[in-house]
Amino acid sequence: MNNSSDTQARIAERPPWESHEFRVKTLDSAGTGGARLGFSCRNCGRKFAQTPATRRTWAVNDAGLALDDAVTDRWLDESCLRHPGATDDDDRKLLRRTLRV
Repeated sequence: MNNSSDTQARIAERPPWESHEFRVKTLDSAGTGGARLGFSCRNCGRKFAQTPATRRTWAVNDAGLALDDAVTDRWLDESCLRHPGATDDDDRKLLRRTLRV
């Protein structure tokens, strides 16, 4: 019989991405970039967009805008918190800066 410490050990072994309980939806499937998927965790509320062909993944806010690369890196490195993170609301305001030509 498994006890809670065995369960916690198995959860800790999983990669951070797999610790989330995602709802997945197709954001768009046309255009030069190909399909794009949206991932929203039912527990912590963090959202990501991903291009499946390249597996490129980035954090997004509720409007679907890309967040700063530092936020993306941190969120991808952290396992699901099972509740919204203390700084998540502030993180969602840090948009990725685009280069203007």
